[in-house]
Amino acid sequence: MTDAEVPSAKLAALAVDRLIASGLMRADKRNTLIDKIAAGTMSGGDWKVEIELASAKAAS
Repeated sequence: MTDAEVPSAKLAALAVDRLIASGLMRADKRNTLIDKIAAGTMSGGDWKVEIELASAKAAS
């Protein structure tokens, strides 16, 4: 089973894609975010920073 077939990676990809579509995450960081979420290493601070950066990018 490859990493792309792991259920946690599939779920992370779905979540990240929806968050990107809603403007809460940056598309250019998609793969990094999926890896961090699937591995369970995305902290609360990481979420906050990502949302702030995506929001700032959308506002400009």
